[in-house]
Amino acid sequence: MIGAALQLAASGWPIFPLNGKIPAIAGGRGVLDATTDPGQITEWWTRLPTANIGAGVPDGLLVIDVDPRNGGDLNDLGSGHDPLPPTLTVWSGREDGGRHSYFRWSGGPISSRRVPAGIDVKISSGYCVVPPSLHPASGLSYRWEQHEIAVLPSWLRRLLRPPLTIRSSRNHASSGGPALVGFVETLPDGNRNRGLFWAACRAVEGDNLALLDDLEAAGLRIGLSNAEVRSTIASARTKASRP
Repeated sequence: MIGAALQLAASGWPIFPLNGKIPAIAGGRGVLDATTDPGQITEWWTRLPTANIGAGVPDGLLVIDVDPRNGGDLNDLGSGHDPLPPTLTVWSGREDGGRHSYFRWSGGPISSRRVPAGIDVKISSGYCVVPPSLHPASGLSYRWEQHEIAVLPSWLRRLLRPPLTIRSSRNHASSGGPALVGFVETLPDGNRNRGLFWAACRAVEGDNLALLDDLEAAGLRIGLSNAEVRSTIASARTKASRP
């Protein structure tokens, strides 16, 4: 693991140790701990020699994360469009077709609300498990499928653009925008999921759905996993939208 970790870092990929799929550094900051510093990486994997490798998504890249267990299917994503081009891909050690496909993109705001269930989108605020990490359920290695990193197709860039929404100033103020994000960023251990859920409910009730992207990023910054953040915000959308 340490050899692979150092090689990735030397290629410019910021990395940090994982316990399965979650950050392994006690009291750490999740993906914000990711680094390319070989001294820090050597210290981590000397202390945690069997830790998996988490890689922060490098700047300028975007990841399409397909989870078949939750219905993820690239055929649904590309329905009516040209297929996605071959690109650098990591296949899950679960061996169920799950994968992370890396694309080059020009940056800017994105939203995954219009992509099908079971497909997630990650940028530099997120991270992925990378080979030769072992899947915590199967014990099998993640593996690379080597290709040149393709440019994100234009039809997919359009799909990921946040929907244009016009809100009244009253609704925007009632959602507590920056205050809610700041609240999440100061949540202590043991109260992070609950606090994120509360903040997301306030955003939904205030009809400030665009704020959910900022709350997702804040949840990742305080060390919650991507799956925890998405599940918590999805629960808030369901609860706060009920009559």
